[in-house]
Amino acid sequence: MPSLLPKIRRSAEERLPPRLRSFLVSAALIGLCALGYYLRRPSVTLEPGLYAEDGSIFLQQAIDLGAGSLLRLYAGYSHLLQRITALTAVNLLSPLDYPRFFLLVAWISYLLPVVCVEALIHAGVFARTLRMAYIPYIYYPYAGETYLNLPNAYIFFPLGFILIAYGAVAAQGKGRRELVENPVLKSLLFLYGLVAAFTGPFAAIYTIPLLIFDGLRRRNLPVRPLWLGVPVLVSCLQLYFSQLQTAYPLSTGQALRELLVRPALLLDWFTVHLISPLLGGYKPWWLLRTVPDPLQLAVVLVVLALVVLAVRVLARRMGQPALLYLAILSTLVLSFSSLLVATRRGVDLKLLVIEDAGGRFFYWNTVLFLSVLLLAFFSLVRDRTTRQSISCRVLAIWLVLTLVFYHNNMVPRPVPEVNNMGQIRPLVYEDQLREQCRSQDPRQIQIYGGSTWNFRLGQPQIARLCEGRR
Repeated sequence: MPSLLPKIRRSAEERLPPRLRSFLVSAALIGLCALGYYLRRPSVTLEPGLYAEDGSIFLQQAIDLGAGSLLRLYAGYSHLLQRITALTAVNLLSPLDYPRFFLLVAWISYLLPVVCVEALIHAGVFARTLRMAYIPYIYYPYAGETYLNLPNAYIFFPLGFILIAYGAVAAQGKGRRELVENPVLKSLLFLYGLVAAFTGPFAAIYTIPLLIFDGLRRRNLPVRPLWLGVPVLVSCLQLYFSQLQTAYPLSTGQALRELLVRPALLLDWFTVHLISPLLGGYKPWWLLRTVPDPLQLAVVLVVLALVVLAVRVLARRMGQPALLYLAILSTLVLSFSSLLVATRRGVDLKLLVIEDAGGRFFYWNTVLFLSVLLLAFFSLVRDRTTRQSISCRVLAIWLVLTLVFYHNNMVPRPVPEVNNMGQIRPLVYEDQLREQCRSQDPRQIQIYGGSTWNFRLGQPQIARLCEGRR
């Protein structure tokens, strides 16, 4: 068998043109990523349902406000991708199709960054070893809140544009004038960048420092290429809306004081959200929260030392390590700003150390540092001169422990209802729509647990739903 594989590979290389062979490899890898992600919770894809803000915010405002919903903010952000999706659904689709359409957009948002990485690899900007990062991208431990739902698609959707932005700066660092020369592709990237900029704060947090770095390096304003510069400048509005136009109970200074007087809580927050995911997920946290603070701090410092080691290993093998440092800086800013904003909102500090609380904001930290650790280990193993080094052995121990402690925290997403007898039964979306067709007035459609996660259809949507049913 080992001798057969090289023969198959040589045969494919001889028969297929290089571009077609490269395309087929990329298509296969994208398919494997989709399969791996799907297998984390097949029921979400096989039995799609709306999720939380899907109905109560995006659908309801699209129904009530029409195109005006595109100008509304939620939690300080525009969520343009979600609002375009909701507006399309309420105007073109039957309510029966909303869950499938929202799921489709979530899947596209998830796969788009993988497609972008493959394109950048083919363009010669990224090395093929970056494909190792697909593993944490698929199997990142804290996925319960972010897995295949439209509200949190704003985490995945801008990532492709962010990667392209890093690729453009990397290409310029290699002496290339422009990463993209085709006018049609430039227009598509420009539109992608605008939607990404107005979908969430992540494009701003990552690309604004990137363009500042690029401008200082080139000693001129980093406005060109326009398809990159304009969306990045527009993304500043997300930070303006969320930080300067949103009133919070506490000021930044008050929030910092609240946190600094609780060092034990800060240690727990750092451990559960930034360190435990690098060791496999919840299981390490279940153990660490029972040990004394000095021992917990020691474990945190050991993991941080591992990350520093991996960054050093990777930086020595990179052509432009400054881009890695810049990504790390932006990621840490995002993680700690999420803690600060939650505190400013008046969230009970004890809730900040609950598993998966605000997990979407720490996704970036998890995927980036797991990728760095994996890539560093892979590069050490591949090089015969470092295969037996202490660094390689230490990272091997980390990898084994991470695999042992890995915990897939995916859970079902039923919508519970408590009847008059105190019994709990699941609410079925399709059944609620059938009841709507029997009623002349809009009814409350419950889509998630809790009293706030529901919406009411308007008359045009009811007519589209019930046509031919009454």
